Amino acid sequence: MKKYDLVIVGAGIVGMAHAYEAVQRGLSVLIVEKNQSCVGASVRNFGFITVSGQSSKDTWRRARYSRDVWASISEKAGIPIIHRGSWIVCQRPEALNVASAFLNTEMGTDCQLFSPKDFPNLESFGFKNTSVLRLDHAAGLLYSPHEFRVESREAIPMMADWLSASLKVDFCWGAEVFSCDDSQIDTSAGSFYADKVLICPGADLNGIAKKYIAQHDIQLCTLQMLRVKVDDHIRLPGSVMTDNSLARYLGWADLPEALVLKVKIQNEMPEFLKEGIHLIAVQSSDGSLVIGDSHQYGSVEDVFAKDRIDQLIIELLGQTINFSELKVLERWTGVYPSSSQQDAIIEKVSDSLRVALVTSGTGASTAFGLAKDNFDDWI
Repeated sequence: MKKYDLVIVGAGIVGMAHAYEAVQRGLSVLIVEKNQSCVGASVRNFGFITVSGQSSKDTWRRARYSRDVWASISEKAGIPIIHRGSWIVCQRPEALNVASAFLNTEMGTDCQLFSPKDFPNLESFGFKNTSVLRLDHAAGLLYSPHEFRVESREAIPMMADWLSASLKVDFCWGAEVFSCDDSQIDTSAGSFYADKVLICPGADLNGIAKKYIAQHDIQLCTLQMLRVKVDDHIRLPGSVMTDNSLARYLGWADLPEALVLKVKIQNEMPEFLKEGIHLIAVQSSDGSLVIGDSHQYGSVEDVFAKDRIDQLIIELLGQTINFSELKVLERWTGVYPSSSQQDAIIEKVSDSLRVALVTSGTGASTAFGLAKDNFDDWI
């Protein structure tokens, strides 16, 4: 049986990001995955590689590093970048105050805040397709150039193929892991051996990682998302969000100016707040939109999607985008591990065994940075 420098359990974005980083450091790598392909949170998301809005310090730093790695891999693996930049429609003056404060932080570098007098001139400033945004009553428009979007369900398999073909990462698909210690992994496909073992469990909190992460307060977050078809002519200027996101995502919500906005959101959007709904709308190459999402927390995944949540998401879209027709093409739920204490966990079990997982729903945006941090004091 071939021995590896590193065996990774889990082929989601966190596992593949660690495989990429390990190869850069000269290691031989095997990834063991219980499914025949990646079917978890890594393919059930927006493909929104985002920097702005990430919580300060480690998460924001990891997001910047991850974005650059994603850009490099996308070019080499032929993964299309579908659109760039993100736009937040600030309907409330309180949101405008948060956006203004954000621009004065290090995280706001290169972002721009437009006032209503700027709206008619956005396309002459070089921003395409901004006319689809509903700005009649908007107080401002926050733009970030740092983000881009890939199609997750296509990008993740393409990344796995590229890791295998170009970086010689081995994959063992469809193999359930029964046990592992510091050097041996026993699976339904046989045993594997390695100098180091890394478990990336994703939302599988009751598997072999359970005993190593039991001391952490981790829940599961279930979310709902949709793919919709709107008017043929509609093209988004980038990823689009609403200003209640400024009261949720910590890069904005931790600012003192966000306190007043949070109270405003609580008073004006109680049902949205109860369901954890914050609009993100991104576009696919066929013109359809992926929209979402909601956030429900518990000890198990909520497997029954609620039509009311979908309707609330669509309602927010209608307040933000000008369209006359909408047809739902797909609906799905996602699930990821969530912690109120930390955005990610690196559990150092021993010199040769670790567990790594993102606990903030930011795996696509931060996994490569997490892998770098993990290996900087391990490999």
